[in-house]
Amino acid sequence: MTMSDRPTLAYNAITPKFGSELIDVTLLEMSDEDVEALQQLAAERGIVVVRDQEMSMQQQADFAHRLGPLSIHQTGESELPPELLLVQNDENSKRAVGGAWHSDISSEERPPALSMLRMEVVPSSGGDTLFADMYQAFEALSPEIQALAKRLTARHDSKGHHLYLRGIKTLKELPSNVHPVVRTHPRTGRNALYVNSSFVGRLMETTKLEGEAILAMLYEHIALGVSFHCRVKWKPNTVVFWDNRCVQHFATFDYFPELRRGYRATSIGGAPYLDPAAG
Repeated sequence: MTMSDRPTLAYNAITPKFGSELIDVTLLEMSDEDVEALQQLAAERGIVVVRDQEMSMQQQADFAHRLGPLSIHQTGESELPPELLLVQNDENSKRAVGGAWHSDISSEERPPALSMLRMEVVPSSGGDTLFADMYQAFEALSPEIQALAKRLTARHDSKGHHLYLRGIKTLKELPSNVHPVVRTHPRTGRNALYVNSSFVGRLMETTKLEGEAILAMLYEHIALGVSFHCRVKWKPNTVVFWDNRCVQHFATFDYFPELRRGYRATSIGGAPYLDPAAG
């Protein structure tokens, strides 16, 4: 067992540097100091897993508001609080929601900080989520590639499913935003790689051919970087927080045709930036 700097949050490490599973915690009973410590732990270790958390959809939405301003979804599902997004696959699904390496909604001007996913129904086996530590992904690059990446920016484009989430009709109404390829986390001061294959359209400072080659190399580096990956196995009433500013994730779809259902809330972060003095 490892202890965080805040004695109220005891956790087991998922890997030595990445991921944490809290011990003997009830989220709905957390103090403001505990919630602040949870957010700091997520910034430092990327992922916070909390087991056996029974709560209603509204209780989850109320707790998520304690993480900061939230993304609001206009899905037309009246029974679902607008702060929550249904994450579900079943016998009618052709692919998994989140079935590629990505950081949530990175096309926003102020992309998400923390995501909070609570799983209600899980398959008899499978359905794990893989996570990748973008601090370690950046640090594992050679100094020459690190220096190049720090000079580059990327255009992040919205995708078609955001029409459904936003309640609008055309992609032209959705934003594209340019973010640094390497961003500095405001809580830790550490640099993290910030490009993902689900949202990035192109690099801004290169030709299309050059940019595609650089991005392909970075995406392969992320996908094959098993030394900075971890895997979370879901159980009913498991809640997982991940910090999109330093983490990417990939939802497996190995359980068809069984049902997997949960609800996600997402807090809004700040505009990504690179601090030239950051490590």
